Amino acid sequence: MDLRRISAPLTIDQKLDVVSLDTLKAQARVRHNDEDLLLAGYIAAAFDFLHGVDGWLNGYCLLEEEFELYLDRFCGTTELPLRPIPDAMAPTLERRLGRGNYTAFGPSDFMLALMDDCGVLAQLSAAGFRPQSGVIDPRQYRITFKAGWPSADLVPDALKQSVLLLAAHFYTNREASQTTVSSLGASGKLREIEFGLRGLAGRYRVSPDHS
Repeated sequence: MDLRRISAPLTIDQKLDVVSLDTLKAQARVRHNDEDLLLAGYIAAAFDFLHGVDGWLNGYCLLEEEFELYLDRFCGTTELPLRPIPDAMAPTLERRLGRGNYTAFGPSDFMLALMDDCGVLAQLSAAGFRPQSGVIDPRQYRITFKAGWPSADLVPDALKQSVLLLAAHFYTNREASQTTVSSLGASGKLREIEFGLRGLAGRYRVSPDHS
């Protein structure tokens, strides 16, 4: 998939707006300030573990970022690969002819349908969608869109708690965690964290074959 982020990377301060340093210190029962930088790093790492294109949530963005998606064809409908899609942030759809510049489609040529935070672009007219005979262009169509919650206040509480769960785990277990093996198979800290994440954030995780 030819997908790239075009907005500036999220800052650590933005990630700390989702889960604050004080909240993590309360969770981990830390009463001193000596490790504040370390704890902030754990929050950022937990955020990154869940968020975005390569995150555990399989393309769910906790905070808003802007992306470009390139396609070689546009056939009726195209699902945007990330979620959630903000209601007010309609994507732009463009096409280029040969090696020329991109030309934007008008609002009457396509529409955005939102279903369970997922965005689907649907073709409304045939204007400009006709394929170019004998031309192969893997980046013929360009979709620019935003995905993620516009502010930390809007991030679902279950996802905030998931970031907190992971960050506290990183702080408590500073080296690679060891699992214990019983007659029932692998168990221990890593399994507890996995079950906790699935219980809290599993409903937001995008299934690879959801469409």
